[in-house]
Amino acid sequence: MDLLQKAWDIKIENLSAGYKDKTVIKSMNAHIPAQQITAVLGESGCGKTTLLKVFLGLIPVQSGKFSIADTDITQLSEKSFRFMRRRFGVLFQDGALLSSLSLLDNVALPLKEHTKLSQSIIKKAVLETLDLVGLKEAAYRYPSELSGGMRKRAGLARAIITEPPLLFYDEPTSGLDPITSMRMDQLLLDMQSCYKNMTTVLITHDMNSVKRVADYILLVKDGIAHFNGTKEDFLNSSDPYIKDFLEQQEKHEQKHTLPDNPEVRKALDAWLQS
Repeated sequence: MDLLQKAWDIKIENLSAGYKDKTVIKSMNAHIPAQQITAVLGESGCGKTTLLKVFLGLIPVQSGKFSIADTDITQLSEKSFRFMRRRFGVLFQDGALLSSLSLLDNVALPLKEHTKLSQSIIKKAVLETLDLVGLKEAAYRYPSELSGGMRKRAGLARAIITEPPLLFYDEPTSGLDPITSMRMDQLLLDMQSCYKNMTTVLITHDMNSVKRVADYILLVKDGIAHFNGTKEDFLNSSDPYIKDFLEQQEKHEQKHTLPDNPEVRKALDAWLQS
């Protein structure tokens, strides 16, 4: 079967994984549908980051299996999986750019590493991709010269330069101000529109972002899939844990009211005027 002839989904069957003697993912069953954006949610320590590491082959599967495009990954040799992983796109939290390389050279890395394309063709492809994320004018700048939002977009450009059928985002809006977060979300939607066959997995805690971009939800609780379905069903669920989870997220996102201490303010004003 030619994997590139179909969109890639992910099926998780009785999957257990973790670190040495500690099992974090516990007999999980879930489905991440092809050509959609699936947000993986959960409290800190629930296992969502561990699940991402399993997908990327960074930690081994203890039992069960997961399949990508009907290919059982647990049965692949290390060499075969490395070959398949070349078609993954990954956006890390901080962009993970190499500080010694220009933005153009950072984005070009996957093509230089995995293809024999000429320098001119690679440069053309990189500039077109940078233009797509609004960074063409910054092509010759270095990561230290970019804002946090620009580094995220640069990381996205590098992730999509190979037009991957499977794209992983690790906290794409983490550390960004609300306006930049909204722009990043719109960019994610634009990518999904540009690359129709792309399947996107979004690891996040940002519920505002989830509401804007996600199609499906995988809610992880204590290493299992507590919910796996459409965003609409998730937001309208009567499940007590989901309702509590959403309420806690709303409280977390509310703006804090500053304390009103007129005596302290008055004393400080007097001190500044002395």
